[in-house]
Amino acid sequence: MGRSGNIILFISFVITQIILSSLIDFGPLLFISVYPLFLLTRPANTSLNSLLLWAFAMGMVVDYFSNSIMGINSAAALVMTLFQFRILRMVSRKGDFDSQVRPGLRELGLIRFVSYLVASLLIHHIAISLAESFGMTNFIYNLPRMLISLFVNTLIIMLIEFGLFYKNWR
Repeated sequence: MGRSGNIILFISFVITQIILSSLIDFGPLLFISVYPLFLLTRPANTSLNSLLLWAFAMGMVVDYFSNSIMGINSAAALVMTLFQFRILRMVSRKGDFDSQVRPGLRELGLIRFVSYLVASLLIHHIAISLAESFGMTNFIYNLPRMLISLFVNTLIIMLIEFGLFYKNWR
């Protein structure tokens, strides 16, 4: 995918994030984060610097348009991105990176992709929770919120991944 394709995909995920987070409002009990799918499915040969720039930009744009505290989503996206390659290496088989273009559902398979997604989203959600509460003091109170958000976001992202990118489902 070329530079213009990445920009179109970036804008599409920002719009999807904004629409979903404005439509689904359960107050402080749930936060919607579908933009991590954009970051998690960048081609395996993408440099870490490039991926960190995408994560920072995505987080800042989402923060700006969702009227949240500037930097919360950006920080969470950056932390998730820093762990992304380690998690991908843990869930993938040796040699998967040789031919893999995009670490998605089709390329990794259901179990490995869900493992990759849940582990990455868990890191993302913990980072958001820690940034919002300025530390670990309210972590136990934020745990139900993180788990509910993790479950709902995993389902939404799986639906998006399956519906848009998984072409061989028949």
